[in-house]
Amino acid sequence: MKIENRNIPSVCQLLEGLELAGATSRARTKLHASLLVHLEALGVSEVELARQYATLDETGEIVLDEAGGFTLKDPVQASEFKAEHQALMGEAVLVPETYENQYAILTKALVDYPGTFSGSDATAYDLLSDALEEATVMEVP
Repeated sequence: MKIENRNIPSVCQLLEGLELAGATSRARTKLHASLLVHLEALGVSEVELARQYATLDETGEIVLDEAGGFTLKDPVQASEFKAEHQALMGEAVLVPETYENQYAILTKALVDYPGTFSGSDATAYDLLSDALEEATVMEVP
């Protein structure tokens, strides 16, 4: 399954909120665990990117402002940093199934899900459904 970095947090939030049982819960839990690994790696990549552009203290750590953000060491590089960050967030990660038919099981569970989705959950549902459908279509020989 392929999903853009920018969508991982909302998809994780959606997966956490789904009330599923049995095999569908297992399929969801395995996917959620895989996405959390990618989310952690994304956080590390974001910090590494920020470190290249941010004002650093004497120990090499990013100096945070009162709002929890950081100041660029060279404000002229703002557009460069923004472009690099957008590229990072637009990268798609590949999340392989951890067992056979995992994505087919999860796709069916989402299609048949009795609950409703609104707001960011509805968007995440759509993104996840598309990614799962694409992944299951690609599996068929």
